[in-house]
Amino acid sequence: MKRITQITPVLAAALMIAAMPAHADEAAMAPHMQDQKNECLLVAMNCGSQVDSIQQRIERLNMEIGRGSAVYTRDELRQLNDQLDEAHRMLELIETGSGA
Repeated sequence: MKRITQITPVLAAALMIAAMPAHADEAAMAPHMQDQKNECLLVAMNCGSQVDSIQQRIERLNMEIGRGSAVYTRDELRQLNDQLDEAHRMLELIETGSGA
């Protein structure tokens, strides 16, 4: 029992030290990602296994459009706006029914 109480703090310290580099990388990546285009929304690239609900997609599109011309070209913003309009139409269709 005495051995367990001696090993536990050493093991906890080792785990915290091992986790520090991963935690530091996350903080360093955040500002870098802020001025990157969202290729998944633009051209369906780099999406991984990302699946959004329509509401989540609308939220993401609004956020990206809000970043404006500092990140996106005029054509890309127009494309994002078109996708946003389509997502709103799809949501309205789902909420009201197909109308047929």
